[in-house]
Amino acid sequence: MEYSYEETLTRLAAILAKHFADTRIVGTDIRDSLMQALASYVCYPNSLRAVERIPEEQRIAMVRNLLAPYEQRPWAQTNWILVRLWRGCGFGYRYTRLPHLLKTKPEDASLPSLQKPCPSTLLQQHMADLLREGPDVAPSFLNSVLNQLNWAFSEFIGMIQEIQQAAERLERNFVDSRQLKVCATCFDLSVSLLRVLEMTITLVPEIFLDWARPTSEMLLRRLAQLLNQVLNRVTAERNLFDRVVTLRLPGLESVDHYPILVAVTGILVRLLVHGPASGTERATSVLLADPCFQLRSISYLLGQPEPPAPGTALPAPDRKHFSLQSYTDYINVEELAQVEQMLAHLTSASAQAAAASLPTSEEDLCPICYAHPISAVFQPCGHKSCKACIDQHLMNNKDCFFCKATIVSVEDWDKAAHASATSSAA
Repeated sequence: MEYSYEETLTRLAAILAKHFADTRIVGTDIRDSLMQALASYVCYPNSLRAVERIPEEQRIAMVRNLLAPYEQRPWAQTNWILVRLWRGCGFGYRYTRLPHLLKTKPEDASLPSLQKPCPSTLLQQHMADLLREGPDVAPSFLNSVLNQLNWAFSEFIGMIQEIQQAAERLERNFVDSRQLKVCATCFDLSVSLLRVLEMTITLVPEIFLDWARPTSEMLLRRLAQLLNQVLNRVTAERNLFDRVVTLRLPGLESVDHYPILVAVTGILVRLLVHGPASGTERATSVLLADPCFQLRSISYLLGQPEPPAPGTALPAPDRKHFSLQSYTDYINVEELAQVEQMLAHLTSASAQAAAASLPTSEEDLCPICYAHPISAVFQPCGHKSCKACIDQHLMNNKDCFFCKATIVSVEDWDKAAHASATSSAA
């Protein structure tokens, strides 16, 4: 019996959907081949439509397997499949070639290219329905995604630190190509995990914003913490990320500000611009309450550079700063307006939060940002700042802002408590 081309594609899609996560298949090579075949299937419009044509029960079972917790299974391949169902719908996520590469090497025809986006709203809807199903599906899946994001980004930061140190040695040691490949893979994984989080927040925002759900507040706080960590690492001027990107090492072509900052921006816009006012208020309060929150990291997205720290050299006047506004071929006018709205909202909310806890005198303000009260004291030198400033500084430097002494520890600082303790001792 002969089948048409479409029928053949659909029958093969049904086999892949049914067996890619079949626990009865014990051969690792066979399981990997089935997973890779399914990943390839969702990359192309004709084969993706074939997946959409299989019986609904089989489609739902397939998506349910994709949403199983990532631990103890080949989660990276699963994550790629989910990303491919989303690419074309995310913030600034419609490109076929990495935009930062086309800006730096527009004449290079050998640049890596991506398949043209072909998202599936049908499979996205199955995903949304399943995440709303029962109290445990969404938390177990999202906690596993957040765990892997924390691991992948931490590994990436550790590796670029080693790469930068090797590149700056006088003997000019060559960095191992395998190390560069692993580093780029961890970066790409971080970006793709952020995109899955963006998709989840877009499809089912109540998972994070409806605090009547017992796990929503915890998930939102975990997400805010990771987003702030990524922003602080990537947006601080003259930092480790900047230095490694500037090296333009072969094998690290995908590592740049655009892919990861646009993914983070997509999540923030969904939390802070879209949705009900109550959800926006909750997301804002959680984001600002995180000790690592830096308004200047948000300003960085629109090309507003971080002011230099005391005692550091001014940046070169011709230094180019990252800005979403310079990628208008990839980010549309509506998306840019949403970022501007988000920045205005966070600027206002941050000012209100600072005013609510405004110190009684200027000497009690952080001498670095002049936005938050002094809340941390460095040991052994005794200099002080707010926790947010010192937390960000210690990501790349262990020396005191002011005296350059090596900071051994950072302790909480409360002026009133300190004054009380001093008077008691007297």
